[in-house]
Amino acid sequence: MAPDLSGKKILITREHTQATTFAEKIKNAGGVPIVTPLIRFEKAKNEKQIHEIIDSIRPKDCLVFTSTNGVAYFFDFLIEHNIHITKLSECIFAAVGRKTKKLIEDKGFPVTIIPKEYVAERLAEEIAAKTTASQHIFLFRGNLAREILINKLTDKGFSVTDAKLYETIHNVDDGQKIEHLLKQNELDYITFTSSSTVDAFMKVMKNMDLDSLLSGVTLVSIGPITHQTLSNYGFNGIVCETYTIDAMINRMKTHIQSERK
Repeated sequence: MAPDLSGKKILITREHTQATTFAEKIKNAGGVPIVTPLIRFEKAKNEKQIHEIIDSIRPKDCLVFTSTNGVAYFFDFLIEHNIHITKLSECIFAAVGRKTKKLIEDKGFPVTIIPKEYVAERLAEEIAAKTTASQHIFLFRGNLAREILINKLTDKGFSVTDAKLYETIHNVDDGQKIEHLLKQNELDYITFTSSSTVDAFMKVMKNMDLDSLLSGVTLVSIGPITHQTLSNYGFNGIVCETYTIDAMINRMKTHIQSERK
């Protein structure tokens, strides 16, 4: 049995509302969460374009969501603009992961396409296997999502509409707070739940001696894409095999165990 988090101080860099659940889980595992949201989300300022895109959806088209944020902003848009959900009753829904799938199904729509590995590359393969080129693909996502899904589906002959529903904004105000915590050796782990959180961290810590500041800290990535983004900045760390915050907590537990040996 892996030990609990043993009072380890863990920085959470994800968006504030999403950080709440993560912080609670860390507390329940015996850790000390320190919430410093480095990103926030805002709805995109392209309402007319989104309205036109949704108007163009036809029965049997495939609606693809790569995050819970995309689902939330999409259905909020429908409500705000009095668009009835029956319009979507014959559409095919695709989701990149379990939480995104659950949120769509909570809205009353079955998700028939979900990859075994929660990354865009695998999702593209699943969509290609379960749809035909006559079905239009609508991708609802944020402004910083990777282009790989669009590129792979287009390469396979699908027609894809890219609908950016929300924007990811970097919060650059907390760099000094994080620097102080690091200088005082107040952090054991820093968690990254997306490439956006890595980019934001590097942005707020710009011009600081990160090699020195991070010398006693373990960086934790939720999955291989986030881990690769971290590597691109020249830093390493530990990474999860399944891409959830529960897996991140378990990965920190096993890391603590290995450090004690």
